[in-house]
Amino acid sequence: MALTSPYFRNVPQLTAASTNSPWLGSGSSGHGVHLVQFGLIDLGFPMPKSVGGTGLSPDGVYGSETVQKVKEFQLSTHGGAPIKDDGAVGRNTMAKLDRALASFTHKVRVHIFVVVTPDAPVATAETTAKELYGHYGIDFEVASIQSLALTVAEETEFSQHGLLFARMKELAETHTSVRIRPNEIMVFYIRRFNPDTDLALSKANHTGAVTRIKKNADASTLAHEVAHNLIDSPRGVSEHVAHKQNILATLPRTTPFVLSFEQIEQMRRNIRLLRA
Repeated sequence: MALTSPYFRNVPQLTAASTNSPWLGSGSSGHGVHLVQFGLIDLGFPMPKSVGGTGLSPDGVYGSETVQKVKEFQLSTHGGAPIKDDGAVGRNTMAKLDRALASFTHKVRVHIFVVVTPDAPVATAETTAKELYGHYGIDFEVASIQSLALTVAEETEFSQHGLLFARMKELAETHTSVRIRPNEIMVFYIRRFNPDTDLALSKANHTGAVTRIKKNADASTLAHEVAHNLIDSPRGVSEHVAHKQNILATLPRTTPFVLSFEQIEQMRRNIRLLRA
């Protein structure tokens, strides 16, 4: 069956489970299991044994806790009438999960300003971010994409590490018709930094949030930096993690990309993660 929930779309392991080819059960593992576990938690079936402080959390391992929570979900009215409680995720359970998590719960609004055309197409970066955030119920909404024609002096100014948020907002609004709200994120693709020691820099405070991405950064950097913008504490769970599937890992990151339960919990406290 075609899965329509943003939590489960375009995940081969779950597409296969939706037709019993094969289903997921005790001993299964992987990205699809991680997303099923996350979906169950969001539906009110906590999984404390499967959630930890690692970069992959829930752990993506179909153990006894997952079996038990799937049984509880199967007997619930989430996504329709109760079904057989066999603890496995196959055609019927996947369809019930798909209905239970049919829509986004949150959204983030991003404005993209292209000072210089990046090596990785903006459309690819946007698609990468939309898929990642969608798997956690977040609609990654690109409110606008604008070319930003700065003067040579302004572009040099923009490369400075310590450039103030208010100045970046002023330049964006001066050169385009876009007006930035405090709960929206500004993203700028730029030529270089001065000193040129970073691929991207992000900052957020009560007045706004901004990311600058260097032109040679890879397509996953947009999703990575917006995650930093959405997590409050610069020394909390937003720190770069070791697990290479986590979008907040340092390069190289390994697809498919994930966010952890702790990261999402922190994001949901941020004023820029809006209710859908």
